[in-house]
Amino acid sequence: MNKPSLDLDDFIIASNAVKADHNAGGANARSVEGLAEEGSAPSVEAPILAKLSQSVRQQKATTRAIAGEGARLALKNLKRAKERDAKFYVNVALNYETKMRLKTAAHENDVKMTVIMQAAIDFYLKENGY
Repeated sequence: MNKPSLDLDDFIIASNAVKADHNAGGANARSVEGLAEEGSAPSVEAPILAKLSQSVRQQKATTRAIAGEGARLALKNLKRAKERDAKFYVNVALNYETKMRLKTAAHENDVKMTVIMQAAIDFYLKENGY
């Protein structure tokens, strides 16, 4: 496997017109000297931003605060929903016969053993008023 070699054609090279301007520095030097003799540099006027009134600034700040509050509440509700869906595990020691019956019931009904356990616990708690 040969490493690809870089060639001069792989790089972007400035056009000849730009090189000609740099080589003919006399013209550029003369224009700079002319500006220096006039004593004025080219003036670049920066656009002046209009100042917003107090009521407009207050309205924008209120709008931003309401949007931020809405986002904060949405995130809080999302976290609460995640917490509600969290799984809480309970270790249950079963004897061999009960475990085999549970396994057989899960296999025959094509459900997981945990679903049967959850349904049984839920039924027991409802029957006893919990």
